Amino acid sequence: MDAYGSSTAPSPRERIFEVFNPDYSVGVACDAAGVIVGLHLSDEIVEQSDAWLAAEIVRLARLARMKSEVGRRRVLLDNGMLPHAADARGLPSEADYRRAEAAEFSDQH
Repeated sequence: MDAYGSSTAPSPRERIFEVFNPDYSVGVACDAAGVIVGLHLSDEIVEQSDAWLAAEIVRLARLARMKSEVGRRRVLLDNGMLPHAADARGLPSEADYRRAEAAEFSDQH
């Protein structure tokens, strides 16, 4: 149940897809269209350079957008689209996302 007393799940268009770096100092959130709708910056980032922060935001934004595309793919498949049609649209699978995330954070795990 949400703050307004509604127990309905958000529609696919209202879903938010969040990605955080391994130490949770930076996070980016995208909506279902891949538009950035949120940014999390912890107090620890003041110890980092501006160049580091910019690079971290960009890499997390790429992953958050990809995660939203995985969500879009899931909605289309749930609505009857065949997997090869989703592939033709360039929508990544959950496995594609996991590989991309592992590649981004392989040096930090």
